[in-house]
Amino acid sequence: MPKCTICGKRFDSLSALREHHRAVHPKTRFAAPKTKLSRNLLVAMIVVVIVIGSLVGYLIYTSSHSTTTITVSGLLNQPINATLYNDLAAVSSGTLNSVGSGQGVTSTTAISGTNLTYQGKPEVLYIGAEYCPYCAAERWAMIIALSKFGSFSWLEYMQSSSTDIDPNTATFSFVNATYTSSYISFVPVEYEDRSGAPLQTYSSSEQTLWNEYDTQGSIPFVDLGNQYSVVGAQYSPSTLSNLNWTQIASQLNTPSSAVAKAIDGAANTLITAICKIDGGSPSSICSQSFANLAFTTQGSQSSALQLLVTTLEEQRAVPNRLNLGF
Repeated sequence: MPKCTICGKRFDSLSALREHHRAVHPKTRFAAPKTKLSRNLLVAMIVVVIVIGSLVGYLIYTSSHSTTTITVSGLLNQPINATLYNDLAAVSSGTLNSVGSGQGVTSTTAISGTNLTYQGKPEVLYIGAEYCPYCAAERWAMIIALSKFGSFSWLEYMQSSSTDIDPNTATFSFVNATYTSSYISFVPVEYEDRSGAPLQTYSSSEQTLWNEYDTQGSIPFVDLGNQYSVVGAQYSPSTLSNLNWTQIASQLNTPSSAVAKAIDGAANTLITAICKIDGGSPSSICSQSFANLAFTTQGSQSSALQLLVTTLEEQRAVPNRLNLGF
């Protein structure tokens, strides 16, 4: 019931209140009183605004924490930023010692054979492809390991194929990367791009070496001085599912995280192998417990393959690939 704001008298209708106001309070301007309905409408509008604001805030939050299930097309094939590279290169000795051989990590395999060298230094040969999620996972460990013996430049953002198992795994590409080290040489071959199109070319000698230790033709394939090898990823790429580069890198120095246990554990097996092929240098790295893990042995190399390694070294006197990583 409308109520007179001056005398407090209530009326059955707003028109009755208006007549009362004209008769009893003629000198006062009439103003219709606010009804309970209007107050309820105001409350309802406030609630709607709060709900919409909360929804918008949630969308902004999830967008800022978006995962790699959505391809960041503008970022791919661009050089990684300095902060990300520092997260990779600066994983501490304390963290690596704490992680040790990691969790769910396959070790490198000893493959006793003729030493593989390039430019007078023990060679680390990598064969992989940008579309491959297993290569995507292994590159994280390789960059951490190799950064203990030298430095990279022009590493680029990459994701594995959007249609493969563990799609859009956040990773890097070695296509345009250069690597500098006083201890080892790094020879990367990315033979297909993210779409499966031809990219770089591996030599017939490299393919023969690859086939010797991996009859299934799996990738990635890593040969460390022809004394140790890695066939396939050392851990499951599913460990990185739905994580972007920053989210992965932020966990590398946290030994308790599943990401660190996988990536750092795999890196430690690579570091151990490199320390063995380069004579234990630098001692600041190779004297650490994380650089002295145990490996399995595949067996001795055939005399034919020993000849192949010599031939491969001779062929590399003239580079025949798009990029050798130097």
